[in-house]
Amino acid sequence: MIAIATLLWQPNEHSHSFSAVYDARWVEKLYRGVKRNLTQPFEFICYTDRDYMFQEPIKQLRIFGTPSYATCIQPYSLNRRMILMGLDTVITGNIDHLVDATKLIAAVGLPRDPYHPSRACNGVALVPAGRAFIAYGHNGENDMEWMRAQQHFMLDDVWPGQIVSYKGHVKEHGLGDARIVYFHGMEKPHELDEEWIVNNWI
Repeated sequence: MIAIATLLWQPNEHSHSFSAVYDARWVEKLYRGVKRNLTQPFEFICYTDRDYMFQEPIKQLRIFGTPSYATCIQPYSLNRRMILMGLDTVITGNIDHLVDATKLIAAVGLPRDPYHPSRACNGVALVPAGRAFIAYGHNGENDMEWMRAQQHFMLDDVWPGQIVSYKGHVKEHGLGDARIVYFHGMEKPHELDEEWIVNNWI
């Protein structure tokens, strides 16, 4: 069974201001987005810094130590097929084929950085089984740079226009055939009243 993984922690000295908005409701909206757009069984796992009272069937695993953005590497320790997403992600279409791909790929799939397309970013990750070494070899390095150093392929090259950045793609070019829209930095879903967000981020 595929794991859908994300993380939630209370803001601390490592957090940027735009991360202060996340709470249990964001986790549940991401869960429901996956549930609406995936016909296969999945386990939704949220790495947390404390116990949260989720209304949806979300499994909680505890974050090791003081959370920071580098903590986003911890879910690789699951060592199983996984799609890893941030809370500021909106699922906008069927993702069955992306789940199926995690059975076949030989490396982690990452999006192209929307501002520097020659390199990857880690807004979303498609992860095959057997990648625990990514977590256990990590010593607190910047999570983005750590993932760029791992063997990976570019999601954009296999599924163009389906896993996209809001600021780098959707804001200027529209939603198109997007299935997963990831946000980064300023401008989050709760600040926007675009119809596709209203219909999908619920």
